[in-house]
Amino acid sequence: MNKRFLKGSAIVGLSSALLLSACSSAGKQEQPAAGGSAAQDGPAKKVEFWYALSGSNGDVVKKIVEDYNKSQKKIQVEAVYVPQNERMEKLSVAVAAGNPPDLFTAGPPDLASLQGSHVLKSIDELAKTGSKKITKDDFLPVLDSVIVKDGTLWAAPISIGVTTTYYNENLFKAAGISKAPETWDQLVETAQKLTDSSKGQYGILLPTKEVQNTAEIWFSFLGQAGGRVLTEDNKKAAFNSEAGVKALQLWVDLIQKYKVAPLTQLDAANITQTFGAGKTGMFIGYPQWIETTKDFPFTTKTARLPKGEKYATSLGGWYLVVPAQGKNTEGAYEFLTWLMQPTNAVKWNVGMGNLPAEQKTLDTKEYQDYTKQTPLLEAFNTALKSDIQPFPATDKYGKLTVSVAKAIVSALYQKQTPKEALDAAAAEVNKLLAQ
Repeated sequence: MNKRFLKGSAIVGLSSALLLSACSSAGKQEQPAAGGSAAQDGPAKKVEFWYALSGSNGDVVKKIVEDYNKSQKKIQVEAVYVPQNERMEKLSVAVAAGNPPDLFTAGPPDLASLQGSHVLKSIDELAKTGSKKITKDDFLPVLDSVIVKDGTLWAAPISIGVTTTYYNENLFKAAGISKAPETWDQLVETAQKLTDSSKGQYGILLPTKEVQNTAEIWFSFLGQAGGRVLTEDNKKAAFNSEAGVKALQLWVDLIQKYKVAPLTQLDAANITQTFGAGKTGMFIGYPQWIETTKDFPFTTKTARLPKGEKYATSLGGWYLVVPAQGKNTEGAYEFLTWLMQPTNAVKWNVGMGNLPAEQKTLDTKEYQDYTKQTPLLEAFNTALKSDIQPFPATDKYGKLTVSVAKAIVSALYQKQTPKEALDAAAAEVNKLLAQ
């Protein structure tokens, strides 16, 4: 797995199916822990922090936790790694057993099932007795729809991300291409120029596995076509609209008609690895891949995703939440207030190549210096300001995305037309939403 893998958020409907998850799971497994070992004058109160970042991103988390533990003696944070594709199910099991962690990393889709339920304690409630206040005004306004529900703040985002086009500048120059595509038509034209079957070279890589990431990347194209995932009340599927068919037909054409993208089992991690081999012109990804691209034997650049009817991109990132049944929610909040201080938050974001969620962190000298040294960030910052396509607010999100991903793959393999595939997925999703 690529060391910078940080995408997507596998989701289980916690608020509606905790006991089912508890019964079906094999139970809580022992996890490797990381934390500071600074000497304590007295017994420190433990905070169990579940994080889902692996590789060098995980190393950043462990170093930050170590720094916090050394900075004071009242609280000892234990950082526990939980694999990204297992963490929501493990949280379900832990909550059902009355033994959840004190702090947890959630993605935007996860929050739809977590916030407003008995599972979490709101940040607003914790702030009433905390030594420092965290409020929604601390974060970029574009995040309000994700972290606030019914006027209450439920999560503290530590980092955010949007998708852009990564491209191999060396291949672009060799093909006589001066800039990244800005429209769908230009995307096709550019990918054709980059493709050379005699060299096993493709213009673009698209996710093709029946997994959440495939649907989430496609949702950007759905938004670009003027469509949406669900109806405004989130009660029915809307992705099988004319816009949805148009967006999926584009993907089918890139693979089947124009032959500019391979039809192999690709997901977020191996797409980046494949791109790094230097035989592909473009892929779509989050900012977490920036640091990885520095190891590639060619120059990588980024650009705003091309537009259909409009620009659109998917929102990602990590949002810290406090489970209500945690044994030390007050300690978790104290660590959270420390982590959200710009001098600490900037270490998280620069260390991982992320976009900070707080303006005051964006404004730090450390982050501004990092931005100057990392021109690949410019496209992400542009997209963040105006192009976000929100994920639907539903606790059925995980199953929904799998249904959509299966439809996408079915159409890509030409087992069904885009319309047939999306209609079938919409029927599944409508039944799911009606439960």
